[in-house]
Order: sequence, then structure tokens, then C-alpha cells
Amino acid sequence: MEQFLYPSLTAFFASFITWLFSKRKSLAEDRAAELDNAVSAVKYYRDLLDDITTRLTAATEIIKKTEIQNKELTLMNEKLTNELLKSQQQNAKTS
Repeated sequence: MEQFLYPSLTAFFASFITWLFSKRKSLAEDRAAELDNAVSAVKYYRDLLDDITTRLTAATEIIKKTEIQNKELTLMNEKLTNELLKSQQQNAKTS
């Protein structure tokens, strides 16, 4: 009986100790993988935000140019409208 019991207990405790250490190792590896994933996610979102800020700056510039163009065209439209009214008044006086 002792010939079976001692080797079995030795194997059991060795397996148990190995399992404990391997569990700690796997937990540490899992945490390291989670940290790596978090770092890559942060990098991804940082790049995304940088891209968005670049696009937003470009869009703001386009909007400013469009507003200036709109004001210029509005003034030109008013001038042309005034000239048309003057022309119509002159035609009405000469008729």
C-alpha cells in the first residue's frame, strides 16, 4: 500500500503545485494581454481623434471660405438687382 500511496501523493502534490504556479502565470499573461489590448485601443482612438480634428479643421476652413463667398455673391446680387430696377425705371420713363 505504501508503494502506491507515497508516489501517488507525491505526484498529486507536484501536480497541484504546478497547477497553482501555472494558474498564476496564465493570469499574469491574461493581464498583460489585456494591457496590450488597452494600449492598442487607446492608440486606435487617439489616431481616430487626430484624424477627426484634421477633418474638422479642414471643414471649418471650407465653411469660412463659403461664408465669404456667400457674402460677396449676396452683395453682387443686390448690385445687379439695383441696376435692373434702375434700368426698368429708365425704360418705364422713356416709354
